[in-house]
Amino acid sequence: MTQHEKGILGKINKGDREIFNLVFKKYFPGLCIFANDYVREYEVAEDLVQEVFISFWESSDKILINSSLKAYLYRSVHNRCLNYIRNSNSLSNKIIPLNNLTMQSDLLLTDISDSVFDTLYTEQAEEELNTAIENLPEKCRQIFQMCRYEHLSYSEVAERLDLSTSTVKTQMSRAIDKLLESVKKYF
Repeated sequence: MTQHEKGILGKINKGDREIFNLVFKKYFPGLCIFANDYVREYEVAEDLVQEVFISFWESSDKILINSSLKAYLYRSVHNRCLNYIRNSNSLSNKIIPLNNLTMQSDLLLTDISDSVFDTLYTEQAEEELNTAIENLPEKCRQIFQMCRYEHLSYSEVAERLDLSTSTVKTQMSRAIDKLLESVKKYF
């Protein structure tokens, strides 16, 4: 963990909500895409990532992180997704692309240094993600941005755009697939 991250964690441990919100804004989008690879439903992925952040905030004064903050958050989301899948009664939720899961598990369980892990998730990845969002077809991008940035549910987006909920789900699925494809080299 870098000195900068130690400073960030120290402030969060003391209840600095502003610093926590900055951490949330920085990591939330990438963590949702990461979680979606496991659960294959973006709303569920967002819920799971939010649960990780809530847990992180509520126990921040007790947490000891030996890796980087980013590695800690990605491992927490990984574990939360696996618990969700294990506890889910829906068989469809248990279908995970094996190649993605294996690659991600290998990445998380491999004893790699924090600097290597950090390199994998650089700001370059964020820039490429933003470019990929801009390159989505117009309707697909609009739906993705409404779900992602305005935090609207699929039914709310469908109502606003006069579309069916299944169309919104399909467009979100296509958007996420295209975005994952564009940043897959980072996973």
